[in-house]
Amino acid sequence: MKQRSFIVAASAVILMLTLIIPNAAAVGGDMGWYNIYCNVDGASVYFDNEYKGLTSGGVLTVAVYTTAKPYTTVRVDKAGYYSATSSLPAMPAAGTTSSVYITLNPTASPTSSTKANLQIETSPSGARIHVNDIYQGLSPITLYNLDAGKTYRINAEMDGYKSVTQSVYLSPGGTETVLLSLASPGSISVTSYPSDAYVSVNGVAKGKTPCVVTGLSSGTHEVEVTLNGYYNWKKSVTVQDGAQIPVYAELQPISSVNQILVTSTPWGAKIYLDGVYLGETLNGAAFPIQDVANGQHTLKLTLAGYADYVTPVTMNGASITVNADMTQSSANAGSIAVSSSPEGAMVYLDNAYTGYNTPCNLNNVAAGEHTVMLRLSGYQDTYSRVVVNSGQVSQLTLGMAPGSNTPSPTVPTTGSPGFGALIAVLALACTMAVMAVCSRR
Repeated sequence: MKQRSFIVAASAVILMLTLIIPNAAAVGGDMGWYNIYCNVDGASVYFDNEYKGLTSGGVLTVAVYTTAKPYTTVRVDKAGYYSATSSLPAMPAAGTTSSVYITLNPTASPTSSTKANLQIETSPSGARIHVNDIYQGLSPITLYNLDAGKTYRINAEMDGYKSVTQSVYLSPGGTETVLLSLASPGSISVTSYPSDAYVSVNGVAKGKTPCVVTGLSSGTHEVEVTLNGYYNWKKSVTVQDGAQIPVYAELQPISSVNQILVTSTPWGAKIYLDGVYLGETLNGAAFPIQDVANGQHTLKLTLAGYADYVTPVTMNGASITVNADMTQSSANAGSIAVSSSPEGAMVYLDNAYTGYNTPCNLNNVAAGEHTVMLRLSGYQDTYSRVVVNSGQVSQLTLGMAPGSNTPSPTVPTTGSPGFGALIAVLALACTMAVMAVCSRR
């Protein structure tokens, strides 16, 4: 009787190891990071009153799970300084980092003859200040009780401006004031004939003429002006800090004879005429295809993530406009009609949940072979391969067997390498122990 009880107890241990340990290994998820910059080392950092660590070298990096409940506030404390609290930006996406800058101000204390204060101002204000490569805060800022008789290196930086570095010597018992002027960025004033044309700088849309584009670094920038019915205008412009460069674009009208004006939603689609690549659709303007021969032609637009748009075009000496709605294009795509027994199962296409439950139609599916998976509580996950043909509806009816669900292929699990081997070793050890006891009895 004792031997049977021992065997039952050992079997329970093996079962617990098999069930509990894999579950522990599955804890985890995608991670992002917060960089908490502070002017004081050794300061304590709290997220929603939850301790996260001490700052070192002017920063503390805090890892967060993107699937966890987002934190809302950060607090930084250190003895001899006033506490500082700030709102946290939105939870960083997986693999990305968000930064928060916090300044701790010391509580009032007498300044001894071996200490000195440093007051830092910038033009414009709001620059990020580093002293000896350690972040201190945003200007204007005053640093108290620094060791006197030393030289400190100050760096001021601000987005859109050139960084400035200056060294200053602190005499005992005094306050040294430093003013740093950051070089202002350059700008471009763009006008055109006719006006109301679209302006892009380095491929980024900036507005319509007349307009002023600011915040440009010194150097060469590519300016493009476009207007429907006119040839695109491009010019390289050299920008200098603090200067505004005038740019005038005189647009030349496009002949309305034998041309195709192409637009797409969304823009950026590649354009092919009779199989020849011609360019990409523009943002807010038509792409002109000039001098097209009379007769029948085939126009095709392609864009990643969308089905190809293909249409015949007949030229007869006039201008033709083609507006391609890529989201409605059905070329090289088909549909899947999915049904199940029982109904109401969640439908996954190529390991991604579609948002639909059976019965349903999956439209605009790229032609080719795909994997469909159905999931329903109380039933086993059911998989099937299906071939989709362009412009056709593929019928898929699946029966589901009762049972427990298996893990979704769209939800990754994490665990330490070798966990399966560890479970096997522990289970074998428990089994050998049971056999040894049984042999002695």
